[in-house]
Amino acid sequence: MTMSENYSERAWYLQCSADDVAERGVLVGDRGRVLLAAELMADARILNEDRGLTTATGTWNGTPITVSAFGMGAAIAAVVLHELTALGLRSVVRLGTALAVGEAKLGDFVVADSALRGESTSGTYVPDGYPAAPDLDLTVALRDAAQRTERRTVVGMIASYDGFYSELFAHPTMPSSHTVDLDRLVQHGVVGLDMESSAVLAVGRALGVRTGVLCLASVDGRDHRKLAEDERTTAERDLLIAGFDALCATGADHLTPRKGATS
Repeated sequence: MTMSENYSERAWYLQCSADDVAERGVLVGDRGRVLLAAELMADARILNEDRGLTTATGTWNGTPITVSAFGMGAAIAAVVLHELTALGLRSVVRLGTALAVGEAKLGDFVVADSALRGESTSGTYVPDGYPAAPDLDLTVALRDAAQRTERRTVVGMIASYDGFYSELFAHPTMPSSHTVDLDRLVQHGVVGLDMESSAVLAVGRALGVRTGVLCLASVDGRDHRKLAEDERTTAERDLLIAGFDALCATGADHLTPRKGATS
């Protein structure tokens, strides 16, 4: 049986069905964040843990939400987004981590008002020049929810790249000349660096899904300082709550109808 013949019953990698997936969803990298989300939500149940793509559905203030982990990188983030969309997802936020640059500082929340497509995955869905732009209403809701946490919140552009050690984070085994030009990116308004946001925004728009991005600046992009573990744990809890609130604030009547994404 081919993937297309079997897909109407269960997702290929996520191993769940349309009945399991909510119209509102969250994409995270760390599977531990899914487990934390399951603790925060009511009536949460784990749907999948195969390949580390841990997925759970529960409710937040009575609204069903599905949270799914993709690990690291744009390619798998797009796989998870595509499968959830085929199962009925209509609105999704990426709640992740990013390297802080420019106006953003360590520990800030970063809301993406756009993203620079330095990764290659989005190019398999859309042509060069296609914007990585979030849904406006969802972005405003993310900004407002983030600010309610009283954590410093920066709105700006996130730049996404495939190579962590080759492009974003100089490593002793890789010449630093290969990394991105931070000064130039900051001059163009970039406030955060990651590996997935531009793909989530561009691929989601191509699939007809409302998308938004809220990231915790967990690492300083210049000196590579990291948030202390206890600070990060508290911040990630705030991150999830803000994302859930934003998804619930954008009513179902505003959700974009799915455009029949291929599987």
